[in-house]
Formats: sequence, C-alpha cells, structure tokens
Amino acid sequence: MPRALAQSIALRIPTLLGPNGVGESVVRWSLSHGVRIVIIVATAYVLSRAARKLLTRLEQRLRTEDAEAGRSPQRSKTLAEVSRSVVTMVAWVIATLLVLGELGLNLTPLVASASIVGVALGFGAQSLVRDFLTGFFVLLEDQYAIGDVVEIGQVAGTVERFTLRMTSLRSEDGTLHNIANGTIQRVSNSSAGWARALVDIGVALEADLQQVQDAFTTAGEALLADQEVSGMMLEPPDILGPQSMSESQVTIRVAIKTVPGRRAIVARAYRHEVKGALERSQIPISSPSSMMIVESDGRVLSMTPAGGNGSGFGSNAAPSDGAGSGDGSETGADDGPHFLKG
Repeated sequence: MPRALAQSIALRIPTLLGPNGVGESVVRWSLSHGVRIVIIVATAYVLSRAARKLLTRLEQRLRTEDAEAGRSPQRSKTLAEVSRSVVTMVAWVIATLLVLGELGLNLTPLVASASIVGVALGFGAQSLVRDFLTGFFVLLEDQYAIGDVVEIGQVAGTVERFTLRMTSLRSEDGTLHNIANGTIQRVSNSSAGWARALVDIGVALEADLQQVQDAFTTAGEALLADQEVSGMMLEPPDILGPQSMSESQVTIRVAIKTVPGRRAIVARAYRHEVKGALERSQIPISSPSSMMIVESDGRVLSMTPAGGNGSGFGSNAAPSDGAGSGDGSETGADDGPHFLKG
C-alpha cells in the first residue's frame, strides 16, 4: 500500500508543477504578494533603523546641551528611549497590518474591533494616558529634570526621580512626595538658568542706615573673596534698602544672583559675614526691650526705658513696699511682684 501511494504521488508531481498546477499558483503568489511582503518588512526595518540612528544623534546633542547647563543626562536618555519605542511600535504595527492584507485577511473587522477596544481602554485608563502625555511633554519642553528644586502645587522639594507617569520630590524634611504627572497644573522651577537669594536682615531702629549699608557692602566684599562661595555667585550682592519697619527694627533686603540650586548656601554665608560686620561696626541688631515690675494691686514699681542700663531695672527703679521681705514666711502666688517684658 505505501508503495502504491508513493507511485501515485510520483505520477501526479508533473501535473502539480505543470502550467495549471499548484506550483504555478505558488510561483505567481510569491512573485506578487510574496515580493510585496518582503518589501514591506524590509521597508519597516530600514525606516525603524534610520529613525533610531536619528534619535541617537538627537540624544547626543541633548546630552551636550544638558552637560553645558549642568543638568543630569536623564532627560535626554528618557526622551530618546521613549521616542525609539514609539517609532518602532508604529513602524511594525503598520507593517503587520499591510502583511495581513497581502495574506488575504479582511482587516475591516479587525480595525473595527481594535477601535472599540481602544475607545474602551481610553475611557478606563484616561488618567494613565494623561500621566504619560504630561510626562512626555515635561521632557520635551524641559520644564524640569532630576536634581532641580521645584514647587509643584503645594509641595516643594528636589526632583529625585522622574518617569513618564510620576514625579518624586524630596522635601527639606526628608519626606518623599510621589506626584502623578497628569495632576500637575503649575511648576515653579528654582534651578532654571539662575536663581536669586533674597536676604532680609533686621537692624535696630536707631541705627545709622548709611553705616549699615557700609557694613553690608563690607560683608559682600568678604563673600566675594571666599573662593568656595564666590563660584556660586553670578553678581555681587545688591543692597535694595529698607524692606519693612517695626517698633524695634528696620529690615534691610539684599539680593544676590546665584547659580541654580545654590541660593540657600549663598544666603547663609552672607548672613554669617553680615553678623561679623555688624559686630565690628557696633551696630545693634535690635533695640533694647523695656521691662516693667507690677505689683499684684496693679502699681508699677519700676520701668526700664529703651536706653536703660541693661540690668533689668531702670535708673528710676522704686523699692517695693515690703514685698519679698526676709521674714522667712511664704507668700501666695499673687502676693509678689509680676515682671512684664515688652
């Protein structure tokens, strides 16, 4: 039986490979649809490779710009990887649909089903899609990067981690805040380009403002002489003048233009220099406070004026009428004098 079957197949081979046989149909299909499939696959491969090379060059350019700006290479790396994934996916999805069409598959139901599924997923995961789109545009527009000091909504801190879906901020107290990118409405970046340290320092109301300005200028010159701090400064300190006044102080504001992310360090160093300059010039930081001694019945026993001797009692201190006598007896809480410090 097997021998008879083999002979039957051998006799039919010339017929199958003949002008009207299966072989001719295969050859015709290969010369038409097969060649098209090869061209589609080759075109998708070439286009995806060319796009990846172009994106690699773009990544190198972005890395150079980030290095010049002192930024982390995370932005360029993430943007290039996302772009490569999108380009590759789009190219091969289109190529797959074209190949299925060449194989004779009716794509209309498939496309319709994919559209329905896409709409359903869009409604179900619209917040996730919004997160990814917002993250992509944050990268594309270079709104912030890892290491930047930013304020997002009511949260301020340093960007510690960034993905297309989420931004992680580390606040000054060490708390890590994870924020979905789709919820971001406003971003304040303190590390973009340059920063300005605003230093408010109070001096006594009776202090000579010209002498105060000279002391502040001396402090600024000392700050510029410090090689470690001067490298963080872009301009010398600018003394803006009195910012506010109170009963005992005049607040002087100084503005210092610094490199991004270093304004707090420069502000602390300037306050240190100002304190030394004020002490050397004997400029009081605040006016002396006043003190009153009031008896339980409301009588004022003594008062230290603003120009008192600083001992806690003024020159017009009056003796207490037997209050606190040394007879050894204990008095109640309301029997002694009360000290009120202004």
